[in-house]
Amino acid sequence: MTLADPLLGPVVHSMASSIGGFERRRIYLDWNATTPLRAEALAAMKPYFCESYGNPSSAHALGSRARAAVEEARDTVAEVLGVKRSEVVFTSGGTESNHLALLGTALALNPGVILSTPIEHSSVLRAVDWLVERGWQVHKVQLLPDGRVDLDRLARGLDATVRLVSIGWANNEIGTLQPVAEIFALCQARGIFFHTDAVQVPGKAPFRKVPAHLLSLSGHKFGGPKGVGCLIVREEVAIRPLFRGGAQERGLRAGTENVPGIVGFASALRLAVASAEGFSARVRPLRDRLWQRLREIPGVQRHGASGEHVLPNTLMVTVDDVTADALIAALDLEGICVSAGSACAAGAAEPSHVLLALGIPLERARGAVRFSLGQDVDEAEIDFVAERFAQVVQRIRTVEHPSPRRLLA
Repeated sequence: MTLADPLLGPVVHSMASSIGGFERRRIYLDWNATTPLRAEALAAMKPYFCESYGNPSSAHALGSRARAAVEEARDTVAEVLGVKRSEVVFTSGGTESNHLALLGTALALNPGVILSTPIEHSSVLRAVDWLVERGWQVHKVQLLPDGRVDLDRLARGLDATVRLVSIGWANNEIGTLQPVAEIFALCQARGIFFHTDAVQVPGKAPFRKVPAHLLSLSGHKFGGPKGVGCLIVREEVAIRPLFRGGAQERGLRAGTENVPGIVGFASALRLAVASAEGFSARVRPLRDRLWQRLREIPGVQRHGASGEHVLPNTLMVTVDDVTADALIAALDLEGICVSAGSACAAGAAEPSHVLLALGIPLERARGAVRFSLGQDVDEAEIDFVAERFAQVVQRIRTVEHPSPRRLLA
């Protein structure tokens, strides 16, 4: 199957690779890292690169046209997420949104306690570290074995010292979905601000309202362009800017707006939210089919939640006696694109901090591989991936852990 687009031509996951002397497309199973740009988003963006290229802050006609595009995009985001247009702040992506949410809010509060979890995205963990260096205390929320928050323990920990709670909606590595609506209700009842990193949610899980005071998004995770995102900031939240300069984004994010990116972001978000149920219905059975095949391999274990508590496209496994680096490299040679977890941690020597936080032994965590499916994969490709995965595992084990008979030979 070849997925082509009249504007883009073959998209990134349709790239051909020469395997075994014949040409076929690569199988891209790394959608949690990034997604191909939607054709509709590209079409919406194109006029703002070369035709309507004005600075949105300029008073002339070209500037006014660019300003109108940004505000139309803001209206779209607000309508899709069910928030006020004044609550939409455009950023450069998930990392900036997370930092603005946590550091910007903390700057407007007296230091106190921030509650979070040890399995958050690195951009949240580093922001929390920054707060600790400046007088805040961090309390880590107790997690269940599948990575979900223990709501009873969380409720008991929300005392008068807590100023801020940050818990990601969907974990990018194991796919576990948190009960954010319940967490939001607990925080609201106590007058505590709640932030959630929702980067992985649009297009994969239902997203009909914003269950938080602060919510982070990133365009390239749901078919939008890279380098653009947004932060939803509810009216009741006091927040200060991290960048000083112009008065863009209600004074919360100085700097000339990325007009094409913002337009593409809004277009992709609208389509992603509208298509989430169809996406889930298509990829969940394929993800489960892959797991049914992989579980037959000795020493393979699945991690994270199951059923309705996990992203429908995400499967995180560990493989005994095999390292993730070796697995990923070997699969890449087979034309299969997967990852060891967060793309932001690529190249890091340490294994997944998510798995370690859930009590997975270090040696097992070193063999972690994440499959995150997209809408273009089919059953034949899933079966091909499972077959090649089993072969690669056996080949690596034979090389790295040869039998005594093989050594004597």
